[in-house]
Parts: sequence; structure tokens; C-alpha cells
Amino acid sequence: MDNDDNGTGMMAINGGGQTRANYKALDDVDSVETGSEAKLLKGNGGGNIPTNTAMQTAIILAKTISGTGNFALPFAFLNMGLVGGVVTIMGAAILTAWTLLLMQQVKKSRYIAERNLPSNTYVDIAYAGFGSFGAGFVYFVTLFCLEGVCSVYLNFVSTTAHSIYPNIDQQTYLIVTLVFAVTMTMINSMTLLKYMSGLGIVSVTFTIVCVMVYSGQHNSFSSSIWDYPMITPETYFRSFGSIAFFFCVNVNAMPIERSMKTPSKWGPVVFVTCLTLAVVNIIYGGTVFMLLKENTCGNVVLNLNEQEWITVLPKITMCLELVVSYPLILYAAVDIVERTLGSSKGSPAISKKIVIFIMACLPAVFAQIKSFAILVNLVGGFGASLSSYCFPPLLFLKVCGGDFNTSMTKTIGCVVLTLVGFGMSAATTAYAGYAIMHPFPEPAFCR
Repeated sequence: MDNDDNGTGMMAINGGGQTRANYKALDDVDSVETGSEAKLLKGNGGGNIPTNTAMQTAIILAKTISGTGNFALPFAFLNMGLVGGVVTIMGAAILTAWTLLLMQQVKKSRYIAERNLPSNTYVDIAYAGFGSFGAGFVYFVTLFCLEGVCSVYLNFVSTTAHSIYPNIDQQTYLIVTLVFAVTMTMINSMTLLKYMSGLGIVSVTFTIVCVMVYSGQHNSFSSSIWDYPMITPETYFRSFGSIAFFFCVNVNAMPIERSMKTPSKWGPVVFVTCLTLAVVNIIYGGTVFMLLKENTCGNVVLNLNEQEWITVLPKITMCLELVVSYPLILYAAVDIVERTLGSSKGSPAISKKIVIFIMACLPAVFAQIKSFAILVNLVGGFGASLSSYCFPPLLFLKVCGGDFNTSMTKTIGCVVLTLVGFGMSAATTAYAGYAIMHPFPEPAFCR
């Protein structure tokens, strides 16, 4: 999961009445930046005219999905087995694409059109379908995702930097990263971000290639594929949240869909993009696991444990990319909290610097969970699973369930997905909570 567009979102509750407030939320994490990427999301013609082609939309969607979640996938194969990993990643890709299509159908529904309700962002649609109380819960989950991503970034940077130069302890790296990121956020300058906007997908791709090459140079495959676990139900929920985290794009998707010149192609675009990413990451994740076997780290970048260019350079580029991206995520979280407080009658005016400080402290607390795998599993198991596999089908049932053209098959599918989604979210969150108290064993160089 990583980033995207200018949109408005969250509905704030104001005493007994309801007050609309504009929020960037997760709908605006990546293309806050100026330059070519912002033009893509707003349309090549400038302004708000949707002119993105299907290919441009697919590229933006792929970039939004790809990020730190990629580096938890080899560990997912270790915990799920080869068959379990392949089936889960493919299943998550198909369900993600389907729920993205459901969100578009909700957005264009007669229910929303007749009531002239806003539907520009994820939370707009949640308010239209669930009302103020339900939208408030969606807001909470969105905020949890934002803060959770910040925690994952802090954990990744601190542990990875420590692996490069272990003479400085991990906690010091975390504090330095936090201070730098918060300072950039408070300055609120997009100058550096504009020039670093293209670093993300390049850094991820470069690091993945380095991981695969290094793993192949220093390890070998087992003599038989049957030497590897196929399905491992006893550790399955140790990594389900990691896959949900990777595919968590629903909260970002509506502004991307809105930028399309031909919205009717949204369905094919999301299915092709999600399935392509699934196949590519199955090959990458499965191959790396088969080479590293039981030594696979929750953050596979930590398996680059030799001090040579192929191990140090990708670590440095990923750390730089995440430090630069951190303010975008954090500022989105600060924005929705600040606007909520500011839109409530009787709420005292709170300095933005105070809000930034408070919001910055929360990820630092969660980042005390030293295991990258446990942290990603927690964020993905709770926030990503709910926002991707529970809320969209529920919204469809609420908004479109009574339409004459809604098939019984689709209705049953939405009900089943909602129930399974809640069940998987609860099981993964509980497993992650237990793992926080009783961490599972990992090689020493993985922490």
C-alpha cells in the first residue's frame, strides 16, 4: 500500500446536526505532489477535466499499490506455504478489483444521484451509504490506516538503517527519522517532494531486483519442490494482513477513477492491473522464499546482510523514499483530525503544530513493535481488511441492493465477502495482537 489524489471526503458530526468538511484523507496521499503525477490525476489538460487514458490509470493504480508491502510477501509464503501464498495473493487481487468495481457502481447509483449526494472520495461514498455514524467509523479506520502506514515507515527505516550501520541503535534511528519527517511536515514545503515524486516505484522495483539477484547469488533452491511447505494453516494468519496491506487501494481509488477519460473502462483496468501485480509478486515472493527458505525475514530487505553495493544501495534508496513520503501520509492524518476539530461547534482552536506533534507521536508508539512483519500484519489485518473487503460490499448492499438490475448472485457474493472479510480481519488482528505479546521467532538479523 502506498499513496494518491486531491479529493474531499470525511463528514464530521456537529452536535445533533451534520457538518460537511473537506478532507484529503488517504484519497490524497501521493498526488499532493506537483508536476507530472498531479497532472495525471487531474487530467493532462489541466484543471479537473478527466483525460487519463486506461494505460495512465493503470500506471497510477499500480504505483499506488506498490510500496513497503512488497517486502513482506516472501515472508507470507513462508507462513502460508507455496500454494497458500499463491491462492491468497490471487484471491486478494480478484477481490480487490471486484470491490473497486463495486465502489464505482455505488458512486454512480440511482440512490446517490437522486439525493444529489457527493461521491468524490471513499468517505463521501461511506457517508452516502452509512450516514454520519457509519462514516465516522470509516473515518476512524482510515485514520488507523494512515497512522499505521507511518508506523510501518518508521519501523522499516529504523531497522534498515540499523542493518547498514549497526553501531547506532535502532531507537536512535527511529527518533532521527521521526524528527526529520515531522520537521518536513511542519514546514509543509512540496519543493523536495516534487523532485522526489518519481522515486517511489523506481526504488521499489530496484530493491526487488536486488533482493532477487542477491538471494540467487547466496542461496540455492531445494532439490524438490515438495521440500517446501504447500499449505500451513497453523501460521496462515501470521501474514494474511501483509497481503491485505499490499492490496489496500480502495481508500485511494475514487479520485483515480474520477480522472479517467472513459470511466466505463474502470473494470477492465482494475482487474488487469491487480492480476498483473499479483502474478509479478507471486513470482518474486515465491522465488525469494524458495531461495531463503526458513531464513526469510518479515522485511526481506534485511536479508541483504552483506556490506556490498547490491545490499547497501537499495536500502539507502528505500529509506530516502520512505522518509520523503512520510510527510505526505502524516499530513493527511493531521488534516482530517484538524478539520474534524475545527468543524465541531464549541471546539477550541488547536495549533496545527500541536496536532502534528500528537499525530506524529502515535506512529512512534506503534513503531516500538520491533517486528516489521507483526506491524504490517496488524495494520493490514484491521485497517486494510475492513476498508477493502468489508465496507465496499456493505455499501453496495445498502445503496444498490434494492435496484431491479442487481442480481441475486452479486447480492449473495457481497454478503459472503462481508462476513468472510470481518472474520479474516478479526482473526488476523487477534493473531497480531497475540504476536505483539508473544513474538514469533525470526533470525537475529531480521530485527
